[in-house]
Amino acid sequence: TDMIHSVLEGICYHLRWQLEAQEEKIKTSDTIRLVGGGALAPLTCQILADILGRDVETVDSPQNVGAVGAAVLMAVGFNIIEQIEDAKELIEVKARYSPDMKNKAIHDRNFKIFKSLYRRNKKAFEILNGGAGL
Repeated sequence: TDMIHSVLEGICYHLRWQLEAQEEKIKTSDTIRLVGGGALAPLTCQILADILGRDVETVDSPQNVGAVGAAVLMAVGFNIIEQIEDAKELIEVKARYSPDMKNKAIHDRNFKIFKSLYRRNKKAFEILNGGAGL
């Protein structure tokens, strides 16, 4: 189980890194809505909340959000709802995960190490992916 937990943390560290890069350009929501198959696992949701230091919400059938999005666009197109933003009222939050700030402090330290390990190993990653040699 430790190995699975570590893999989930690594995925969530990558999500944090992407979110931080995005926020250099635009402001994002304080609450994160997690969708897809990973949102079915409460452990993943809690780890993400702890790593981001933000509330994480899930919805019913998070693996089907693509179909829900298509239905919302169709509803807007047929004037069933006025605008896409109105869909928020139709999609209920199933669960909310709040960060444990003790865990956040540990993850903040580990995240710095995570990023430094990536930078130090970048050349090796390039070689493994068919790039030039060391």
